Amino acid sequence: MRLVVDLTRCQGYGQCAFAAPEVFRMPGDEALLYEPNPGEEQREKVLRAAAACPVRAIVLDYQAQPADTRAREAAAGAERIVVVGASLAGLRAADTLRREGFTGSLTLIGEEPYEPYDRIPLSKHVLTGWVPAQHTALPRSDALEAHWLLGQPAVGLDRHTKRVLLADGSQVAFDRLLIATGARARPWPNADEAALDGVHTVRGRDDAAALRQRLAAGPGHVLVIGAGFIGSEVASDCRGLGLPVTVVDRGPAPLAGALGAAVGRVAAELQRDAGVDLRCGVSVHALEGDASGRLRRARLSDGSTLDVDVAVAALGGKRNVEWLAGSGLAAGHWGSPATRGAARSTSTAWSPTTSSWPATWHGFRTRSTTTSSWPWSTGVTPSIRPRSRRTT
Repeated sequence: MRLVVDLTRCQGYGQCAFAAPEVFRMPGDEALLYEPNPGEEQREKVLRAAAACPVRAIVLDYQAQPADTRAREAAAGAERIVVVGASLAGLRAADTLRREGFTGSLTLIGEEPYEPYDRIPLSKHVLTGWVPAQHTALPRSDALEAHWLLGQPAVGLDRHTKRVLLADGSQVAFDRLLIATGARARPWPNADEAALDGVHTVRGRDDAAALRQRLAAGPGHVLVIGAGFIGSEVASDCRGLGLPVTVVDRGPAPLAGALGAAVGRVAAELQRDAGVDLRCGVSVHALEGDASGRLRRARLSDGSTLDVDVAVAALGGKRNVEWLAGSGLAAGHWGSPATRGAARSTSTAWSPTTSSWPATWHGFRTRSTTTSSWPWSTGVTPSIRPRSRRTT
C-alpha cells in the first residue's frame, strides 16, 4: 500500500505512532517520520491510524469519487489532456481531472522511469536507511486511467500544432497541456569537479539511493555545501549515522535566508550541539580529486583545506524550462507564467506555481498544492512545525 502525510496539516498529536508504530515514528521531540510504502500486513494498523488522526493528514490509496456532472460537461471541449511532468503536481492534476469528471484521453509524460514518488523522505528516511528509495511511491486513484510515458523527457513544444516533442523523436498531440516539469538540483558549478567520484546532489530517487550507498559505506568525512533545508537535513542524517560532517555556507547562519536570522541562530546552535562542524560566512573555492578521479579534499575561501570523501552540493534548484525554448511561452529562472493570462489567451497551456496553481478551462477549475521539505530530524534543526497555509 502507499501513503503520504500532509505535513502542512499534521499537528504532531502522535495517534498514528501509537496505532501503527512500525510505520509511523516520532523520535524525541522531532516531527513525524513514516514509511511511505508499508507492507500489506500493516494495512489494518495504517487504516486505524488514518482514522485516528484528528486532522486527517494521512492520505492513502483511494477510490475515485463520483464525478460531478457539471464538471464533466465543462471539460467536454477537451478530448486530449497531456501533463508534462509525472511528479506530485502532475499526479495531483491528473487525479483532480478524473475526480471532477474529465473522461477524455489523459497522458502523463515523465523524464524519470519511475511512477510518481514522494521526494520529502529522500533526504530523511532514505539517507538514514530506514526506507529504501523504491518505497517512496505516492498513493493514487485506482481509476486514473492514464497513459504513462515514463523515462521520456520532453524536449520541445509546438504550440501551433499542439504537440509535445519527446527525446526519442516521437510527438504527443494535445487539446490542453499542463506544464508541471518542476525543478532539478543545482549542480556544483565546476563540471570537472562535479564529476568527481564522491560529489552528490539530492533531488531524485536515484540521487538519494546513490548517496545512501555512499553514507552506508562509512566515509571518513562528509562535506555539505549549503545550509538550507536539504543541506541541514543531510547534516542531520550524517550525525544520526555517527559520521563526521562539515557544513559550509556563505550566509550568516543555517536556514537564515528562508526562515530569518533568529531561527538561523537557533539552528546553528542545535547543529553545533549535535556535533556538526558548522562554518558560516565561508564558501568552497574548489573540490580536488586524486589521479583516479576520487574526491579527496576541498579548499575553502578562508584558506583552510578539508580532507573529505563525500561532498553534497545543496545549492538549491533550477527550473526545468529549457524544453520550452522557442515555443513562444515566456520561461526563465522562476519558471513559466503559463497560468492565468497566458493560458487563457492561448487556451492550450498552463503550469503550476510553487504553492498552488489555479486554472480555468471554460469553467472547469482544478487546483493542487505542494508542500515544502522541512529538516526536522535528529536534533540538528529546530523542532518547529510549519503552520498550515490556506490556498485560494
